Amino acid sequence: MDNVNIVYILLILSIVIVLYFLLLVAKIRQKKQIHYAVLSMTASILIWNIAVFLYLTFKDIKWLLLLSERLYLLGAILVSISVLFSGLIFAHTKIKFTWKHGLLLVVPMISIVVLFTNQTHHLFYTTFSLIPSEQDYGIYFTIHTIYSYLCIGAGMVYFGVFSIKNHGVFSTQPLLIVSGITLSLIIDAVSTFKIFNWSTAIENIVFAVTISLFILAMLKFDFLNVIPVALQTVVDLISDIYVVVNEDFEIIDYNKAFLNGFVGVARKVDVNEVIRKNYDDDDGSKLIGFLDEAVHKQKKMSFEISRFVGGCTIYYMVEITPIFSSGNHIGTIILKKDITEYKSNLKKVMQLNERLQALATKDWLTQSYNRYFFDERLQQEIDRVHRLQACSQDSDRRVNHFGLIMFDIDSFKAYNDNNGHLAGDELLQTIVTIVKEILHPTDILYRYGGEEFAVICCQTSEKEIKRVAEKIRQTVETYDFKFQDKQPGGNLTVSVGAVYCSTTNMKKDDLIKSADNNLYLAKSSGKNKVVF
Repeated sequence: MDNVNIVYILLILSIVIVLYFLLLVAKIRQKKQIHYAVLSMTASILIWNIAVFLYLTFKDIKWLLLLSERLYLLGAILVSISVLFSGLIFAHTKIKFTWKHGLLLVVPMISIVVLFTNQTHHLFYTTFSLIPSEQDYGIYFTIHTIYSYLCIGAGMVYFGVFSIKNHGVFSTQPLLIVSGITLSLIIDAVSTFKIFNWSTAIENIVFAVTISLFILAMLKFDFLNVIPVALQTVVDLISDIYVVVNEDFEIIDYNKAFLNGFVGVARKVDVNEVIRKNYDDDDGSKLIGFLDEAVHKQKKMSFEISRFVGGCTIYYMVEITPIFSSGNHIGTIILKKDITEYKSNLKKVMQLNERLQALATKDWLTQSYNRYFFDERLQQEIDRVHRLQACSQDSDRRVNHFGLIMFDIDSFKAYNDNNGHLAGDELLQTIVTIVKEILHPTDILYRYGGEEFAVICCQTSEKEIKRVAEKIRQTVETYDFKFQDKQPGGNLTVSVGAVYCSTTNMKKDDLIKSADNNLYLAKSSGKNKVVF
């Protein structure tokens, strides 16, 4: 089998490979910009290959030869601009087509017009042949060639730069693509500049190799299905500060957040110097100390740090991750996240929780504790006393006992009827204020209901409970309330019932009932009294 037949067979095989890849991309349902760019490039190569096939197969049919010439050069025109847009879209994921992109199409459009009117001026070519030494091209072909190589070169730069900026799973994709295009570019240049006098059909066969690499990238590495995103673009968009230093603590990589937020930032600069320039002595020393400790202990460290900027304090969470390979420190990643808003929101949440807690446990009018909290706290106190008495041999100790005082405003209905409910509400608030002032810190005041109040006297002796109960009565009796002269007897008073809990078998309901009965006795026996 001679060389011509081998080239012919390989050419047919290349057409099959290119067509297969074209169909592979075409059958993708949800196409993005990158799909259409690659489809355009593949279709251009297919036109180019078919033109060579027609030229070699139908040498005796003049009109078909003429068509083959046009298709051959048309494919060459389209493939260069397709490579440029494929690289551009691949590196940026998606582009917004503007007039600047439209300018890139001006030369190819002119080339197509010159090509299809070539018989009248021969600016594109005078003699067409697949053998470089037999080709005779016009002056415009030089313009077309320069522009085509610029487009292909720019496309390869986009693929290459993307590969350099990515060191993860996506980097294999553009490396395969760049390798394929580079191989085709070299063979095309050898043919165009007539370095070797082989058939230009070799170019088409080599382009099939490029497409084979495309197929490998697509099937093995999800090329076109997983749209790549440049790593540097990602880290620059992150609002958190990102810095990478080498084993000598020299900065080797960083994002825009670090550059914009700090002075003195540059590669190969000691990160400790940048820290000292941007932090006060205490915070700077703290940050440098954590950095050294993370590397020394070979562990990730997280801590909070603040920085005074523009008249306010900014809070950050810093994470330092040392990188080791075979036990050797090769670098460190520093991440710094602004948590000022988080801390502010946390403070608001805590304040809201406190407010909700107050609403759940306090009476909205008097701001004393409510009936729900009274029941809960009284049971806790009973349980505490029972537990202490069970464990202690000294049952006379004051901490083993407590008391319950309940008091009620005398003739409160008359006060409301004479002065109105707003005055009644103000009276309740005043009662709470003056009673709180005479209670011990361990005593807790509750609004039991209506005009009735309760006081739990924690860790209090029997004698002291009597004294507190009497003190409540006297304080109210001697206080100068509004409209008190309108009350029966010309004064506003309270009746008080109190009990002392010193036994281990006391129940909550029994204790409340006992104090309430004493209160009833105080009211029924003339009011303004304490019954203990």
